[in-house]
Amino acid sequence: MNKKELVWSLISDKTYVPMKKKQIAQILMVPKEEHQELQSILEELEREYKIRKNRKNQYILMDAPYLQGVYHRHQKGFGFVIVDNDEEIHISTEHAKTAMDGDIVLIKILEEIEGKRKEGNIVKIIKRDICELVGTFYDNRNFGFVVPDNPKLGTDIFISKKSFSQAKNQDKVVVKITKYPEKRKKC
Repeated sequence: MNKKELVWSLISDKTYVPMKKKQIAQILMVPKEEHQELQSILEELEREYKIRKNRKNQYILMDAPYLQGVYHRHQKGFGFVIVDNDEEIHISTEHAKTAMDGDIVLIKILEEIEGKRKEGNIVKIIKRDICELVGTFYDNRNFGFVVPDNPKLGTDIFISKKSFSQAKNQDKVVVKITKYPEKRKKC
């Protein structure tokens, strides 16, 4: 068992009580010179959404099971997240947040009915997949927007007047996304 598995086994044990890093180090008999490595392992488990710190700075399990995967958006707005075991979790339009096709996301399972597909809710976008895209530019006097060629992206890209460059109405353009949407708004 490697060190990360050892730490995870302690924290995920049914008899575990919330502890600070120092207490975990004592129980696992981690030498002082390896405390930084323990800290790195705890931070990695936090990034994987397996554990979190409570208000007393003690490590505890996350409240609900979270899964990480790649979001695949359908052009109608709903999508699927493919998780580690190649299972597809359905994500309705209202639970997709601002995820775009190809983003790595963290989801929480909402409903598990035997014989039916699992339903999930995107909790966090971990890594954006698309930073540039191709589309058609439209000049709308005070601002512009680009309609992506890929219908799975599902959102027009807002372009400020100062960022028009040499683009003219209905030109094919490559757009670099500088700010992603918050709540279901345009980029």
